[in-house]
Amino acid sequence: MDGVVLGVVIAAVVVVLVGVVLLVVARRRARATTASLRSRFGGEYDRVTAAYGQRNGEKELRERVRRRKEVELRDLGADERDRYARAWDTAQSTFVENPSTGLRDADLLVQQVMRDRGYPSERFEEREKLVSVDFPDLVEHYRSAHGVAVADEHDEQPLESRRQAMVDHRYLFDALLQGGDAQRTRRL
Repeated sequence: MDGVVLGVVIAAVVVVLVGVVLLVVARRRARATTASLRSRFGGEYDRVTAAYGQRNGEKELRERVRRRKEVELRDLGADERDRYARAWDTAQSTFVENPSTGLRDADLLVQQVMRDRGYPSERFEEREKLVSVDFPDLVEHYRSAHGVAVADEHDEQPLESRRQAMVDHRYLFDALLQGGDAQRTRRL
């Protein structure tokens, strides 16, 4: 073999080896990203990747994290928390007498607390996505509770569905009021 052919063969082998190393590194990084997202989002990871596919679902979850970092949240003061706690008690009392009105009040109260904490409040879909970053264990309950509240405005929902929606709203409400104490709010 002459020197030129040997040089080309060696260069080709080096290129192939570099390609293999880059592929292995990329796969390890992808697995680490998947594991990180799955750990962070729990069941929400499964829901999003089932809806979008793994690659696009993970892209969506990374985008949610990026958007959440842009939102500056604030903790509520003690007076605000007390005022909201009293408003919740009122919504709950209203629920006993008039379940539709009590549920509507609870849904609006959760939105109001979110707005006061700094979450965007214009569109439910945006709130839901940001809640999934901060409270992945509660987002499905929030989705369900809000869905029942909206449906109840158009068509009376069964009492048990409304009751469960109140309970689900309460978990997120407490988490928002307390700033996200995971031990208190974890709900699967």
